[in-house]
Amino acid sequence: MKLWGFILLELAALGSVSGLLVLGAQRVGAGFAEAHGASERAAREPAVVPRPFDPPPVAITTTATGTFMGMKDELLIEHMLTAQVAEAKHNKGGSSISFRLTFSDGSRAAFKPKQTNPQTVPRKEVAAYRLNRLLGLNGVPPATMRTLHRSDLIGKLPPDTSFMVTRIEAETVFDEEGFTRGEVSYWIPAIADSHLDTLEAVMTWWHWMTIGEEIPPEKFAMMAQLSTLLVFDMLTNNSDRFSGGNMMTSLDGRTLYYMDNAFGFQLDPEGHLKCRTYLTRTQKFSRRLVTALRTLDATSYRRALDGDPGVLSREEIAAVMLRRDATLRYIDGLIKQHGAARVLVFP
Repeated sequence: MKLWGFILLELAALGSVSGLLVLGAQRVGAGFAEAHGASERAAREPAVVPRPFDPPPVAITTTATGTFMGMKDELLIEHMLTAQVAEAKHNKGGSSISFRLTFSDGSRAAFKPKQTNPQTVPRKEVAAYRLNRLLGLNGVPPATMRTLHRSDLIGKLPPDTSFMVTRIEAETVFDEEGFTRGEVSYWIPAIADSHLDTLEAVMTWWHWMTIGEEIPPEKFAMMAQLSTLLVFDMLTNNSDRFSGGNMMTSLDGRTLYYMDNAFGFQLDPEGHLKCRTYLTRTQKFSRRLVTALRTLDATSYRRALDGDPGVLSREEIAAVMLRRDATLRYIDGLIKQHGAARVLVFP
């Protein structure tokens, strides 16, 4: 019998679509440069693969739980961990290996196996999901680690994609028994291009996000989500956001999804140049998110990761906390200069 809740959820998400563009890194914002100094690190410019964001953030909790697209995280995770794979379709585009799994009941999930591509580290997708929920956000879809056999992936490829077998075998890390440990996350049924990463769009929202400038009322909710996304990318050190294809929304354009979090969590204490650059393109932030950042600590994050042991090392968690500190220094510098009311403008 099919799990109709999952099927109906995916059907409800279908509608109209849009496209997608890219923008490279820009110079570091002056405000952040003053707060953090000038030391920069060399960066890689990779491309990755799948998913998210939704309502406004709430106060921080001690566990990473929540809902996504109206369904409880626990329900989605349990299903993704136990459902039988009926088909594994290799995702087109990107420079790494990822699959769209179709389960026997018709529901779907994204799967990123352990692989040789350094730009895709599956455990980091799970780490991003757990941090997202810990901060009271629901932009990243439920994700957890799962082990699959070669027969669940290569053995379930559609006949017309059998030509991919050689590449999958070469880049996926299988053990002697044919198993690979990877990350499985909820597959968003339909997405659209936000166009927030085009040069014209960046220049426009950069203007809106500057203190003293007005945000059009119809853009306020999306700007709130974008501001929080830029903070989140700084915490996770995800320099891949503006490399193309990672600024997607729901079909109605109201919900910004956090896509492609499998590259990040490097040990840069003040974040990658691109992360700092885009963070400083906004001077307006969520009051609840800033409160959550002040509460966030290594102990609560380690506790949130208990469900997926080994997802992050102590050094990687410590680096997240250092980037939290750097982010708060930047925001607090703005508050000191302009006042909290002009900086913490989003709920």
